[in-house]
Amino acid sequence: MRIIAIIPARGGSKRLLKKNIHPFKGKPLLAYTIEACFKSSFINDVYVSSDDVEILNVAEQYGAKSLMRDSELADDLTPKIVAIRSALKQQALLKDGDPDVVIIPQANSPEITNIAIDDGFDLMKKYNLWEVMSADSNGVQNAAFRIVRVDQINNNFLSAHCGFVTFDCLDVHTIEDLNFLEQKF
Repeated sequence: MRIIAIIPARGGSKRLLKKNIHPFKGKPLLAYTIEACFKSSFINDVYVSSDDVEILNVAEQYGAKSLMRDSELADDLTPKIVAIRSALKQQALLKDGDPDVVIIPQANSPEITNIAIDDGFDLMKKYNLWEVMSADSNGVQNAAFRIVRVDQINNNFLSAHCGFVTFDCLDVHTIEDLNFLEQKF
């Protein structure tokens, strides 16, 4: 079974410019997510999908493979899943083999850990789920990651075959978010 990570990291952040590669504790935000994916016991390959060459260069510096995203899939209105579906069709990804499962972790969630990621894969395997999402300790989806079976990636409805992994993780969008994390780390 081939399991991959596709980290969506568009370049057009508005509230915190260059958010996905903004420095945090000596590394770009994106680096934390890439490193957590590489530490996972399940993930075979890590890709970053972006419309921004600078982001892709940073991704490659941390060992991820680049997937250039069309600019029309990188605006504020395009759902992330649409960009992921497009990435799954790119030759740069398919040349490594067809994936069976994809995890979609946030580039701007530096608290993501390989432990939380592996808990998600364990849950998916144990209950033969179609997808697993992350939620905070209050049970609210926090968007840190979503794991989806590729054969179910085109579903446009909520699945009854899904589960949740619970862990608290901040999704960074502003300088205030970064300042808050500085106090936590």
